Amino acid sequence: MSKTSVLLAALASLSVAACGAPSDTEESASMGHGDMHHGEMSEMAELPPLADDGVMPVIDVQEAWMRPHPGGRDVTAAYFTLALSAGSVDRLLSARIDGAERVELHGHSMNDEGMMQMRAIGPQDVSAGETMVFAPGGHHLMVFGLATVVEGDTATGTLVFERAGEVEVSFQVSPLPPSMSADN
Repeated sequence: MSKTSVLLAALASLSVAACGAPSDTEESASMGHGDMHHGEMSEMAELPPLADDGVMPVIDVQEAWMRPHPGGRDVTAAYFTLALSAGSVDRLLSARIDGAERVELHGHSMNDEGMMQMRAIGPQDVSAGETMVFAPGGHHLMVFGLATVVEGDTATGTLVFERAGEVEVSFQVSPLPPSMSADN
């Protein structure tokens, strides 16, 4: 079996484990892109540590932005793209936003009834030559308990990686990604 086949099998099993059945504490969250349901992340198996290629990864974060809070709620979403500018692989473990109660890595999936659901997802790997994209309708950071942010604000945060450690990020608050703003 090739390394790619083993990796794909492991990722498939991880995604099944991370997107278990909805819990009784499921809450609805509408973020301007349809009715989505937020469920709790099921327990995930520990991932093996990444191979050390002897080169400390350098993470290049671009297009970091956060939506303004919708309708007075204390939940919002943040997005970014990232790539390795040095090293061969790293793993995004978690994220923090200054002032937020908690931040979760999230993804979207369709449930058995055809409803789109937001789910906490586990750590995400990025390899040299790849771009990790957290964007509306896909992976994103779900930010809970942050004081209201409005268009034009900046929120500071930290992405935590297995090998590179903590990477500071500034998220511009906007209803659109920076590449689509009126300034560009």
